[in-house]
Amino acid sequence: MTKTIKRMPKMIIIALIVIALFIALRVAISFFSANKVAIGLSKTDTGQLQLSGCHGLRNCTASTAKTQRNLIAPISFEGNADEVIDKITTIINNQSGAQVQTQDARSLWATFKTPLLGYIDDLEILVDAENGVAHIRSASRIGQSDLGANRKRIESLRQILQGKI
Repeated sequence: MTKTIKRMPKMIIIALIVIALFIALRVAISFFSANKVAIGLSKTDTGQLQLSGCHGLRNCTASTAKTQRNLIAPISFEGNADEVIDKITTIINNQSGAQVQTQDARSLWATFKTPLLGYIDDLEILVDAENGVAHIRSASRIGQSDLGANRKRIESLRQILQGKI
């Protein structure tokens, strides 16, 4: 019984150290994620929007990527291109940790924040009405790997949209 009582302070100190390290890690991730944005949408010299590829990033997946590791098919749609972004926005707004940052008739930028550590990923969509596809890019703001999270996010969105656009 006395050994258990003597161990209690050590266990409490260890628990407090672990909690403090977790909080420090969470604050650092939030700080560095908030100050870095993985934007893939940009304008060409003629003012047209374009969606960049991943340029060799390991924590990125895009329909415009040049490498097979990062490449994913764009989301195909039939019907009115003007409704595509609105439907995608509705779906994203219903997902946990997601927030639409900007949108217009042909493009969207949303962020996804993980609940435990607060990592932020950026999702960008550019509608190509002429070809009936929505080009998509999802990239993590920090880290070397996303453990497949960005590819899973795009495939999940594609599955939810099936038959709706």
